[in-house]
Order: sequence, then structure tokens, then C-alpha cells
Amino acid sequence: MKRFKKLMVFVLASVMVLSSVLLTGCGQKEEKKDSGDAKVDTQKEVELSFYFPNTPQKDLQGVEDALNALVKPKINATVKLNLVDWSAYDQKMSMMMGAGEAFDICFTSAWTNNYFQSAGKGAYKDLTPLIDKYCPKTKEVVPDNFWKAVQVNGKTYAVPNFQQNAAGYGYSVQKPIADKYKFDWKNAKNWNDLTPLLEQVKKGEPDMIPFEYSKKSDPFISGTIMYRMEALGDSKTPGWIYLDDKDLKVVNQYDTPEFKEYIKIMRDWYQKGYIRKDAATLKDTEADRKAGKNATQWTQIDSGTEDYEKLGLPYKGRMFAPSGIESYDHKFVEPMLTTDKVSSALLAVSSTSKNPERALQFIELLNTDKDIYNTLCLGVEGKHYKKVNDDNRIETIKDGGYQIWSAWEFGYMGNSYYDESWPEGIEKDDKGNQIWIDLNKNATASPALGFVFNMDNVKTEVANCSSVLDQFYYALSSGSVDPDKYQPELVAKLKTAGSDKIIAEKQSQLDEWRKANGK
Repeated sequence: MKRFKKLMVFVLASVMVLSSVLLTGCGQKEEKKDSGDAKVDTQKEVELSFYFPNTPQKDLQGVEDALNALVKPKINATVKLNLVDWSAYDQKMSMMMGAGEAFDICFTSAWTNNYFQSAGKGAYKDLTPLIDKYCPKTKEVVPDNFWKAVQVNGKTYAVPNFQQNAAGYGYSVQKPIADKYKFDWKNAKNWNDLTPLLEQVKKGEPDMIPFEYSKKSDPFISGTIMYRMEALGDSKTPGWIYLDDKDLKVVNQYDTPEFKEYIKIMRDWYQKGYIRKDAATLKDTEADRKAGKNATQWTQIDSGTEDYEKLGLPYKGRMFAPSGIESYDHKFVEPMLTTDKVSSALLAVSSTSKNPERALQFIELLNTDKDIYNTLCLGVEGKHYKKVNDDNRIETIKDGGYQIWSAWEFGYMGNSYYDESWPEGIEKDDKGNQIWIDLNKNATASPALGFVFNMDNVKTEVANCSSVLDQFYYALSSGSVDPDKYQPELVAKLKTAGSDKIIAEKQSQLDEWRKANGK
């Protein structure tokens, strides 16, 4: 009798477990049908490795712990934050991807980690069949032309961060410096107009750097529209177009009057001591920025000082966040939406990832969950920042151990809190975010917006040109070497490496794209 009871208990328990499994399965299917949310098997906890560049932070572990406390209950995953110094990021990711090392998510772009080349080489997973299932809300937030602009061979290999993409360019100047030397900052039209101020700073401020230059903030390859041009694909690879050229003829940007004039100015500044002597190899200037050492710096600007003045809002400038010193931010050119700017901040899933679905679920959270997004951007409330009001106005805690100033690296910036760099009052009704969102939607679009270069036919030439540019470019762009000698040598070596073939291939693809799109 006891054996019978035990047997019945076992049978009933088995039936209950089986029923539970079946009901759970049915429940999941029904939930998926009703809500449209994709479900994956989240019963097994996984750890996702996430690589991104920034300045090393003392309390990265504290942020990781706080982030995982929010992420785990939602997707049963934890995230390992792998912050790599700006100066080492490209090399680190290149080595990892070349060795086929397993990881899950990484920051990539047209200007670092070479998104288009890396995707073309198979480093990233094709997300095309997964986006609708695992990032449905992100897909709604990011405009269609952004998704098209980051496709490689018609496939999506990364999720664009919808941020201040429509970019104008110009410079920031410390307010105390501009005021002291009575500099007419509003009427500066080009680099030459800064020279008198830099001369005064050099003479009168011996502890300051008159003009900031580093690989991270290169004014030529990063600020293409300042020179009336746009890159096609990776901005360092030879082959740009002039924005006002109706025929969209592809040219070698390193052999244009604009580049020659630019490096001539940089050479003059370098020789006069306006630029750091190690500028050609300097990859990160965060320490200089925090210390307020840079009198002026090249800046990507969507809305500058004058724009906020028109709105009647006080503005502390782009230099204020890291240094506490106010700046005037002035545009040389108005914002434009270009392919290289749309692809300036992306999150890709590695082709070696064992959990691509869960990785995309985490990316979805970065774009839709304000708490998760701002934890990664700002750290822990009360430890790294404090809330000032209920309208998402915050104040950073200077010695808290986590200040990265890179909200654009991680997802939808419309979820950002407003720190000290934003004008007071702009947080009301979320006006600050609405300004750049409207700017993105209404900015003049490049005539080549959406064109993506496929380098399959010229992979060898692209790699060869990249090696030449690593050898010559930053020395020229920083003014460290004689442009009359080394610019012709750069162009000659690029030709030997195959630049003409790359340009011809870009032209052919661009012509086909224009024909197909009625351009």
C-alpha cells in the first residue's frame, strides 16, 4: 500500500511538472502573440561581455554591479563591462576579432574599430533576421534612413545609437580666455581666424595648450563637411565627394586644395608651439580637458552658444562638463546628416557571440530603459551623481569614481538625464532632447546619405592604404612634419597601395546607387 501511494505521488508529481511545462510553453506563445515581444529561453543565466572605449574609471565595478541588478531581473543576464582606454581600443578589438576571440557586444563606428571593414570581413553577426524580434522598440525609435545607412551588402550588422547625429563643426574656446583677450569668437569663419588668439595664449598663458589635437579629435577626417566634403564609408580610406558637386565625382581627399590648406595651417601652429609636441601619437586628451589646459579645441556642434542665446537659455558650453570652465561653442558650418555621422556610434554583436539574442535584448534595454541606460552613462545615483529635480536634472559628483561623458556610446540619447553642461531650464518638457531630435529629422541630408561602400573587390588595396595612412597621416594632420615634403609622398604611396582602384570602385558603386535611387 505504501509502495502504491509512493507510486501515485510520483505519477501525480510528474503530471504536474509536465502540465506546468506545457502551460508555461503555451503561456509564452500566447504572450508573444499578444504583446509582440520576442521571447528567448531565459531560464539559463548568461554573462554578456561588452567592450567599449573610454577613459579608465576607478569605480567601474560599482557601476557594473548596479547595472546588473537592473538587467538580470529583466533578461536573466549579467553584463561584464570591458572598458578599454581610447588609445588602445582599435588595436585591442582588431586583435580580438582577428583571433576569433569570443565576446558579445562592442562599440563600433565609421571612425573607430572600422565598422564597415569589420562587418565586411565577417567580424559581426548579421542581425537582419533578429532586429524585429529582439529590438522592436529600438527599431521604432531609430529612423529608417539610419538603418539603411549602416547596412553592408544589404544586411544589418549593428544597431545605430540615435543621438546628436546631425553634425555641424567648429570650435570651443574657454570663456575666460576669450573674454580676457577680447576675442571676437562669433565672427571666426575658419582656422586662420583663430591664429591671433592662439598667439596671445602662447605668450600669456604658459601653462595652457593653445589648441587641442589628438587622434581622437582629428579635425579633418572627423569633420568632413567643414571642407565641403563627405566620406564614403570609412572616413580615412581614400575616396570622398564634394557636397556641392552635382556629378558626385569621387576624389582622393588627401590630394585636394582643402587638405593641403589644412595641413599648412596645422604645420604653422605646430611650429609656433600652439599644439602639443606629441600630438601625432596622442590618442586621448581627457586628462588635459579635465584640467582645463586646452584654450581651444575642435568640436562637433549640433547646437552652439548662439543657438541657446536665441532661445534665451543660459549655456555653459562643451568644455564645462569635464573641466568646470565655461566655453563659447561656435560653428563654422551648420549641421548636416551624412552617412559617416549616422554610423558614428553603433553597437554590434560579435559573430563569435554564443548568445546573440540575449545580447540584442540588452541593447534593446539600453534604448528603452531609462534607469539601465543612465546607470551605464552616469553611474549610481547618490554615488556618482545626484538628482537636482524631478525633470531629470542631475549634478555629477566630481570624485565619485565614474565620469565618462559619453552618453552617445550606449543607446538612445533621448533617455539621457541633463547634467551641468546643459542650460538651466532646458530639462522642462524635455526641451533639450527635443532640440537635437528635431535637428536630426530636419537637417539637410547629404546627397549620398544611405550610400554604403562595399569594399569586397578592393579589400587588399584598402588594407594597404590603411598601412600607409598609419605611417603618414597623423604626422601630417597634426603639423608634426613638413607638408611640402610629406603630402606628395603620402599621395604617391597611396597610389602604389591602390588608392586609384579604390576610388574607381567607389565611383562605380556610387553611380549605380544613384541610378537605382533616382539621384
